[in-house]
Amino acid sequence: MVRALGTVANWFLLAVAALIALGVVRNASALLYRVRARGRILPLILLPEDPAEEPASAAPGAHLTAHLAAHLTEHQKDSILAPGSPSAATAVSRPQTSTPAQGWVESLIRMALASPPGYAVHLHELEPDGAVRRVSVRILRVPKNRIVAARVVAEVDEESLVEKIAVYCIVQVRNQPEMLRRIPRWERWGEDERAFTHYRKGVHEQRLHTQARADDASAGVDYGTALRSDSQAVKFAPGNLLLRHGEAALIELMHAHHPDSYQRAIATYQRCTELWPEHIETAYRMAIAYSRAARPLLHDRDLPPERRAQLEGMAHLAREHLADICARLRLRSLLRRWLRNSIPGGRSNSGERRYWGSWLMPLPLPARRSQRRTFLGAIRIAPAAHDLTQLHLNGHPGRTSVAADRQQRAVARAFDHVAREVLVRTRVPARGTGIRRLLFDDHTTRGSAHDPDTHSTITHPRATSQHWGPVRKGSTGWMTHYNAACFLALAMTLPDECLPTGYARAQWQQDCNRSALNRLDRSLRTPDSTLTGDWIAHDPDLDQLWSTETGAAWAEFMNIDIPAPPPPPRPSAAPSPVGRPRVPGR
Repeated sequence: MVRALGTVANWFLLAVAALIALGVVRNASALLYRVRARGRILPLILLPEDPAEEPASAAPGAHLTAHLAAHLTEHQKDSILAPGSPSAATAVSRPQTSTPAQGWVESLIRMALASPPGYAVHLHELEPDGAVRRVSVRILRVPKNRIVAARVVAEVDEESLVEKIAVYCIVQVRNQPEMLRRIPRWERWGEDERAFTHYRKGVHEQRLHTQARADDASAGVDYGTALRSDSQAVKFAPGNLLLRHGEAALIELMHAHHPDSYQRAIATYQRCTELWPEHIETAYRMAIAYSRAARPLLHDRDLPPERRAQLEGMAHLAREHLADICARLRLRSLLRRWLRNSIPGGRSNSGERRYWGSWLMPLPLPARRSQRRTFLGAIRIAPAAHDLTQLHLNGHPGRTSVAADRQQRAVARAFDHVAREVLVRTRVPARGTGIRRLLFDDHTTRGSAHDPDTHSTITHPRATSQHWGPVRKGSTGWMTHYNAACFLALAMTLPDECLPTGYARAQWQQDCNRSALNRLDRSLRTPDSTLTGDWIAHDPDLDQLWSTETGAAWAEFMNIDIPAPPPPPRPSAAPSPVGRPRVPGR
């Protein structure tokens, strides 16, 4: 009897210990899930129909759930955005599926571990009303299984039905009070589902146009339907910056070579900067738009005085904005912004805290740099293009003429700034000048000056190891390489008196063209690059590349359709802008 009681007591203590261990593991996993989900948007969990409970509608419900999962994950980042714009991932929903446990081991694991937090979507197809299909949609907060939203969605065809369900689920989840605290204010979509519906319609139109251009290269660029969809979405979510950036990017693509229409993109960025002055990507795109609008100063030397003054003002504003962004990207400034959203109180917002923390932390792999380092490299190159603009204005009415040697030194300083951002430093100053390292380091035989005698050997077949050229920085982002390519393409138009010693016009253009294409290759080789062929083809800063034989061959190899050059503008003075745009933070 005593032995039997001892055995029972041992089994009882073992069961109690197992329950305690199970509780500890379950509570620890719940705490881990809670820490990992802190400040993040909770995922959608798609629940399949249970065949035991609903045998008649289990198969249609499972098919609808699979279609919804494919619809949510398909073409998540097809939105066309300019380099430096906020990522389209802010509008992406990453659904998860919940499947029944297979076997006793998986059942035991699910019993031991807590359920991850999220929003479960349960679909149940009702009896159709004639030709109209009806689906009951319930959204539950798990693991509490509390219903937060429910609706019956009706539509004739399945594609429209799934689209309505997807938009409803995403909008309802993002408007939950706990989710609103995890989303930055400039990423909110509001309660009107039409904003997200028109946005997805615009993305769909962009995808259709891209596919049509892939099938027929002569289709041209016509994003008018997508632009109208974005404009309709803006009516219902005017403060959403993703919509505004998508709208401005389409305007830039469609009207990059039409100054009057391009002003719409500048006005859009300017208003967005005034609405959200703390947003860094918007300020960067506005500065680049001002700088790009001033590019006619590099090509047209017979501009009317009023037009030239307007373009010079835009170039000056671009430089002011770039300097302001550099100041805002200081570690102390970013840390102050992050702390302001971390202290409990009226300013606390976990979504904005995550936004400011993304500038301080390294980017996810395969990137090997932080977002701050990527933007700083691109911003430091942009003023070098502004310096080239000032050289083109030398000797114009109202401008003091500068000697040729001073102009050559200004060109050398601009190239040094660019080389410092994209290449590693050298120990020998004479062989480390920016012009040599970027243009002719692989085909010179003497000192730091260009050697015309060996220039012709750059096209001769050589061993592969001799084509590596200067070593690039491992921490350089794709935007930095892209801006360097734009700078080198603009340098092809420098006046003859600005060219360095030992260079003829033809040789200078060949070296600049070859180096610019190399920078584009580097930008495309960067693992986290989001550069697209459409943007390369319609960027006016790169127009000089496509007029050369090597540039046209590169575009053909990359399967990039270069548009026909626009007709020269008529020499008419454009109206001056009203007022002077404000620089954020000043």
